[in-house]
Amino acid sequence: MPDTLNIARLGYQKTLKEEVVCEGVGLHSGSKTQIKILPAEVNSGITFIREDLIKDRKIIASYKNVCDTKLGTTIQNNAGHKVHTIEHLMSAFMGLRIDNADVVLSGSEVPIMDGSSKIFLDKINTVGIKEQFAKKKVIKILKEVSFSQNNSSIIAIPSDNFSIDYMIDFEDPAIGIQRQKVTLLADNFDKEIGSARTFGMLDEVEYMHKNGLALGGSINNAIVVDNGKILNPGGLRYKDEFVRHKILDLCGDIYLSGYHILGSIIAKRAGHEVNNKFLWELFSDKSNYEVIEENNIISQEEISFAVA
Repeated sequence: MPDTLNIARLGYQKTLKEEVVCEGVGLHSGSKTQIKILPAEVNSGITFIREDLIKDRKIIASYKNVCDTKLGTTIQNNAGHKVHTIEHLMSAFMGLRIDNADVVLSGSEVPIMDGSSKIFLDKINTVGIKEQFAKKKVIKILKEVSFSQNNSSIIAIPSDNFSIDYMIDFEDPAIGIQRQKVTLLADNFDKEIGSARTFGMLDEVEYMHKNGLALGGSINNAIVVDNGKILNPGGLRYKDEFVRHKILDLCGDIYLSGYHILGSIIAKRAGHEVNNKFLWELFSDKSNYEVIEENNIISQEEISFAVA
């Protein structure tokens, strides 16, 4: 019996084994919000469902549906219904190689949790991940693709794996210039990227609160920096947690392509807006990429062999 051959190694789609529930505050409203993450059928992708609405409740997780990139990534459907701050959950899906899931929301926001993907990752790992009998869809980068805006840029080049080389540059000396390169494999996202929290400057946080913005943002779900000092009592989770969180954000935004990616990405000072515009640039020319659609339902003979 070939014990080294299993469905995971064959590259099949994945979903959750069971429902997951997450509760927390919304970054924008500061109000309590809940999501339920449910298993979904093959080839269905990631769908957000607003249970507080009567109709037009579904919003597909797609780069084409991004309508706002301030303080996070927001998507909307044709009826104008929105879901805010989806990037940390999308990053968890990408990191765990989950292809299909339904996310049922009590309102318009994904809870900010601790400001990273950690709680989403932990909860999904606790219930487990299920292989599905349909092959994954993958985008293979065929040539260099780039997008730049002001002093921000993203470049993708062909590669046989998925890696991100990211550089940030902030004036505050607690952050400064940081650069990190990571090759994301099937089992290292949790350790390398998943726990990196979002961050902000104290004066920016105070300004936003005074103007009714980011009311749910606090030292409990973000790293707060003030003139070279980290204000969080526990300090940093990684020495370079700031750039690692930017990689986390990029992963979530890039996964709005609807596919896993084979290619190396080099990013400088990018953010949600640039991440989204990069995807539009990538898909604007079919010679930039190849979609490997291994999505046929496998035969019973293949199933028997795979699980033998």
